Amino acid sequence: MDKVKIYQIGLNDFGRHGFDKLVELSREFEKIELCGVCDKDFERLESAEKFAEINDIGIETFQRTEEMYSNAEQNSGAGTELMVYDAGPTTDHSENIYKSMQHNFFHLAEKPPSMNRGEHIREKRLSEKGNAMWKVDFIERENPAVKKAMELVEDKNIEKIETFRESSVGIEKAIDNAARLGVKGGDILDKMINEIYTLDILEKAGNSIDLELKDVECRYFHPKNTEGERFTGVYSGHTDRINSETSTGMTQALFEADDTELELHSSWMGLSEEAMFASQSLEEKTGHRFFKRDFSEMSDKAYVNEEARFFIIRGEKDLAGDMMSGRLFNLDTGEEIETENYLHDQLYRVLEKAVFHVSGKDVEIISEKEIDIFMNAIFDIKDALGYDRDYYSELEKAQEKIRSLIAEDRKVIEAEESEKIAG
Repeated sequence: MDKVKIYQIGLNDFGRHGFDKLVELSREFEKIELCGVCDKDFERLESAEKFAEINDIGIETFQRTEEMYSNAEQNSGAGTELMVYDAGPTTDHSENIYKSMQHNFFHLAEKPPSMNRGEHIREKRLSEKGNAMWKVDFIERENPAVKKAMELVEDKNIEKIETFRESSVGIEKAIDNAARLGVKGGDILDKMINEIYTLDILEKAGNSIDLELKDVECRYFHPKNTEGERFTGVYSGHTDRINSETSTGMTQALFEADDTELELHSSWMGLSEEAMFASQSLEEKTGHRFFKRDFSEMSDKAYVNEEARFFIIRGEKDLAGDMMSGRLFNLDTGEEIETENYLHDQLYRVLEKAVFHVSGKDVEIISEKEIDIFMNAIFDIKDALGYDRDYYSELEKAQEKIRSLIAEDRKVIEAEESEKIAG
């Protein structure tokens, strides 16, 4: 195993969680060394440096990526591999990937930063060459509910898989886009892109994974705010037209793989009716609630904050998995199925996989299904959306949806009504 030196970009939110996991890895494996971290915020850097010091790890801190890459170059050498974990703003990912490729460093980021089919797939192919790895391809594959479901459906007939990945992040962007500038692409490229694990389930069951798109519905495009006359662009700017560069807000797509249906639901604009009714049915069967809803505030505005991430499998085995809790249920009996209690969480295991790959261990980090099948299927959805729509009708419809989830006078009227619908 070659020595691996790691540098991280970004300490905000999920980045800090990843930093803590890299500290764990560095303590656990002698040949893994966490060398430095880069962030524009001095206080976050100081906090990370103190945490590393408490764990007997000395790190360098940087406020500019140029300084970090220069330091990493000086630390490279024979028998040593360099890895950059990019948890910084997605707006900087393209530049950071380019810098890593220039220095021949391995690059780990959430997902390719590009928003069109050609560029996105070219960036995905960096994984085939062993130069990069994308968390989006692996994070849910490490979910205990997914892992157990794959065991149970092996060589079993599957009639349908249905997934829901929905949240209120689009409400937050409409309230304060600057605070959520790093979230971009729309619900398809931000959320639906995570459902690659469904192909693993199909393969495990012996089903075909050749997906044929049968139907698409984009219920809302995402408005820039609640009062203006523009939609959000896929690069997080704004646009005054509806086309492939307009961010989608709530979408569902139906595929067929031979006799099996795959139905994907995603949303930036709260829970869809389908998600709420599915959750109600599952809760009646299992006693477990498959979504979260609370009351949050941002920029002096209160809003309904919702999230759901779950899947339903119908066939010889009827299963429901809650991705947020990692719990799996037998829908024939309503009973919970015991899942593996892993020592480390999903992010740790993805980071560990990346580090092992860089060190020279035989770790599969991508196959053709991530690129040639699933990513093309995602962009097939975008191509089939139907952009010939009345601009102002779509805008008013979307803004009304956003307004319905923002509370007036701190009274969550719409949330209470939604609770009644969801049971």
